[in-house]
Amino acid sequence: MIQFPCNLHNLHQFKRGDERFVADLDAGVVVPINEVVCDVLNACGSLEMDAILEILTDKYNRSEVFEAFNFLSKLSEIGFLISLDPSKIEPPQRSERPRIFLTGGVLESKKTTSFLLSAANHHLLTTLASHADLYLPVSDTGDDRQSIEDSLRTEGVHPIFFRSDRSFSPAKFIPKDCDGILALVPLTVGEQIFLKFNRYPVILRLSNETLISHESRNTALERCAALRDFDAFACDASWTQPFFSDLVPDLSVFHHIPYGIDTSVFKPMDKTKCKHQLSQALGNDAILQKPLVGVVPGLHPHEMSRFLRKLRLVNPDFNWLVIHSTQVGNDLSDGDVNFFNIASLQDKEASPFIFNALDALVFPAILGSSPLILLEVVACGIPTVVWGYSEPEEIAGACRFIKGSSSLFDPVDLSVESISEELRFLLENPNEQKDLVQAGLKAISTYTWEGTIQRILCLFRDLQNRKVHQPKSAKHRLLFKKHYNPVCGEIESEAFVQSKVPVPVDMEQAIAMTLLEEHTPMEVKTVLHSISKEPERVEKILENLL
Repeated sequence: MIQFPCNLHNLHQFKRGDERFVADLDAGVVVPINEVVCDVLNACGSLEMDAILEILTDKYNRSEVFEAFNFLSKLSEIGFLISLDPSKIEPPQRSERPRIFLTGGVLESKKTTSFLLSAANHHLLTTLASHADLYLPVSDTGDDRQSIEDSLRTEGVHPIFFRSDRSFSPAKFIPKDCDGILALVPLTVGEQIFLKFNRYPVILRLSNETLISHESRNTALERCAALRDFDAFACDASWTQPFFSDLVPDLSVFHHIPYGIDTSVFKPMDKTKCKHQLSQALGNDAILQKPLVGVVPGLHPHEMSRFLRKLRLVNPDFNWLVIHSTQVGNDLSDGDVNFFNIASLQDKEASPFIFNALDALVFPAILGSSPLILLEVVACGIPTVVWGYSEPEEIAGACRFIKGSSSLFDPVDLSVESISEELRFLLENPNEQKDLVQAGLKAISTYTWEGTIQRILCLFRDLQNRKVHQPKSAKHRLLFKKHYNPVCGEIESEAFVQSKVPVPVDMEQAIAMTLLEEHTPMEVKTVLHSISKEPERVEKILENLL
């Protein structure tokens, strides 16, 4: 039987109708092959036989794979396709490029992800693929396999197909020497369990616009507790982290990595011309008669409708354009309130012209709003009024900011009067508009796609270093017992480390020692916080143990 990995001749695979062929350009022959042999040839140059079997038996019967091995072995004996000379076998070399595994949800969630966010993730992957090797497990659904494969390879992603009717461990799909795992969408329960026990650094993308519901916020909280020291959240908005500040034990798991902005597309244009184009597109001449203010939603549809009613009531001399890429109520659509839904490539291409028609933007720095829209509008030179818990770092000093209360689950405090005052001040002061526009353009110029990728790769390197230097928790033989204290007349609990002479330890420390054997430091910290209520004491206990 032939040994893998093996040294392949100069081969070229092609199809004629429904038949497959491989041309051996060294031997000058063309050999008809089936799909199994084709897949074996694609893998046998770098993988061992066990690894090839592991991958292909999800797609074919083992007997079919072994038949392919025998077929190739016979061809190699007569000098076709494969060289049997061991001295010519070149050991696979580790590429200098990082190897990043993508979780499968990035494909499965496309139907539930807004077009704007899907387009941003697509751009992120295609740019990342020029710097790293990307791998994605894909369910082999049969009919659309080829289109999926072509689409992924266009993005620069290596698809790993598996049969969806078979159970499997995600571990089998992760390439050796993997530098980390990137999850662009929330993890499934199965993925969460697996990622907790593997040894690869994980970056979880936390998109602010997806956090509009309590369910998604709870999911983020659950992920926080399960993160290890070499995992992290990559937030696309700077104001996401503060909302979790009182609910997670360690805010260092949050990292701000915004999406890039193409400033060759999103840039200041002739406002008058853009307004006329928008007026014609909407069939609404009223847009030319009053200032046009853009509003980005971040509230539930019924709350957004109420907010718009109040804004329109207080500011009857403005036109309004609601800019969104997720579902919002458009029951207020009339001459004063219009809606622009970025739901397709055509909408995306029209965005720069529509944004340039605005006189100002009202943006909520709250959970549920889209930072992408904010950055793209500011890149078009539109002065902005921001309300929320914290001023966006992305455009710090480049907006009129109204501070509000922060709560992860309580209703948002809407200050319509303050927003209206700031909006009127802005529109009545051209110099203020000019200063904000210039500051905004300067700030946006730093958010390139190349910069986004470098931040991700830098974070992976940092997490890798944390993993290397992470000490393993020691195994302790602990004894817990109770005894009656005659002094206070109460039954007390005690903990000891078992040895020749049992050593008493603090009860909370003993609990931490036990939990660390099976749980992440973040999970243990969460438990201790609920018991101790003394953050400094918890930190000291874990510092002594880790």
